[in-house]
Amino acid sequence: MERESFMTENKVICYELGIFIAEENKDLLASILGELGIHDFVLGSLDCDIPAEYNPQMPKPDFYSELANDIPAIIYSEDKEYLESVKSSLEHVFKAINFKYNEKTFIIREIADQNWKESWKASFKPILITDQIAILPPWENINEFNQLHKIVINPGMAFGTGQHETTRLCLEVMLNYKMPESVLDVGTGSGILAIAAKKLGAVHVLGNDLDPDCMRIAYENAEVNGTPQIKFINIPIEQIEDKNFGMILANIESKPLKSVVPSICDHAKKNGIIILSGILSIEIDEFKEFMQNKNVRFVLSKIMGDWCSLVYEKL
Repeated sequence: MERESFMTENKVICYELGIFIAEENKDLLASILGELGIHDFVLGSLDCDIPAEYNPQMPKPDFYSELANDIPAIIYSEDKEYLESVKSSLEHVFKAINFKYNEKTFIIREIADQNWKESWKASFKPILITDQIAILPPWENINEFNQLHKIVINPGMAFGTGQHETTRLCLEVMLNYKMPESVLDVGTGSGILAIAAKKLGAVHVLGNDLDPDCMRIAYENAEVNGTPQIKFINIPIEQIEDKNFGMILANIESKPLKSVVPSICDHAKKNGIIILSGILSIEIDEFKEFMQNKNVRFVLSKIMGDWCSLVYEKL
């Protein structure tokens, strides 16, 4: 389908799909959008590691006040038919899982604003992690930041822009350790954690992901950030031959994370560090119980918002 783009008095006509859900369902919506392959969206107080918070500079429709208690997920496109198809897909999923919605759940409107793309950029703020790491979108001037390591990630390219708590948790925990010689980033997405590991001193860094698009994006990000030595592979962790990693990173939602935990533990060397993120804080006890008898020792947990990161050492 070709994208439709109209010019009216030098203004680009863009369309906005607003999806309104209750606060307690924000994680469910983020997960559904991800499953549908929709990664360019702004979601209220949860960014799903793609965009940051909803941008108040964007023009607001008058129906926002009626739905003040709901969290808006906003998707922008110059293609109205695309947004209509997204709406239809979400309605289909909602029906399949018996998720209640009504005529106010989905609203598509037109935005005539030549600066809408610039306004969208305002949603992506630099992420500063101590004096060590700055995660920046490409339009920021890296010379204005004093952090030792700057990582430039283009928002919306793939999972992992540093905006979400789970990625920040991983990065903060990584700073507690001297990087070992070899690091594995499971489900690398944009490659942000692999890039951070390399910049922090790891010699050999490997990232794997089952999404082939992530391979291209991760390699592009590694090149942009001066870390082209990182290797990215499009195979499951079970097929990775090296089982001597000094650190393994996995920022994945808890359900798929559990499915690869045995392989993660198997690929860590003795005394290797395993950092698991993407776990809801209410799941800590359940996940810690799940990790028993995995030949690992619990080291610490770190919580940020609704999310947590668990750290283990291979026995």
